[in-house]
Amino acid sequence: MFLGRRIEQGFGNLMAHYTRFKVGEGTEVDAYNFMPHEEVQELTFEEQRMKDIKKKSS
Repeated sequence: MFLGRRIEQGFGNLMAHYTRFKVGEGTEVDAYNFMPHEEVQELTFEEQRMKDIKKKSS
């Protein structure tokens, strides 16, 4: 419904994809880095633990 937010999310996703393409596959780029008005959602304990496990196995 909110056009400005949707445009910002689309631009953030586009820039994150472009940056990931230019920098390389191994780099993790978050779309929230390109969305200054969007709040980053905090991870739950389980989500953070799974992220840490995946990092260690790579």
